[in-house]
Amino acid sequence: MKKILSLMAMAALLAACSPATPDSPEEERAAAFEETTTFTAYGRIAVPSQTFTLDSVRVEARLRGTTAIDIYLYEVTFSPRMPVRIDMIIPDAECTRTKGHINFTGDGIEPTMGGNPVARYVATGLQGTITPDSLTFTTAFGGMTCTYNGALVW
Repeated sequence: MKKILSLMAMAALLAACSPATPDSPEEERAAAFEETTTFTAYGRIAVPSQTFTLDSVRVEARLRGTTAIDIYLYEVTFSPRMPVRIDMIIPDAECTRTKGHINFTGDGIEPTMGGNPVARYVATGLQGTITPDSLTFTTAFGGMTCTYNGALVW
């Protein structure tokens, strides 16, 4: 009887010490999402009025506290006639974070390029969402509507 109890105690100890089964990639991503404050995505910008799309655009979203977010667009163009690619920041958009989602909005936000404000491309009607899988937004820069759909990189 003592031997059986010893074996049962040993089995319980081994079970308690063995590693837990790993979470699925989706569960790990969802858990990481809740703790992260900077998100990077690669995706497509579309400008319908220019019949223009640009693939592989890197966008970063950086939370500042619990109510503000900055959106960084890297090496982007909005027209086939644009001679260079630019880096642009949409600063100080409003955001709310709930489990599994970050929603952001803004209107009348003056973007910056090279650290300088660019009033001519004021962002209006900004609406976006970040999930554990994607970062998407729509806005108008100086009246020119633009959409972005990107997959988050983990």
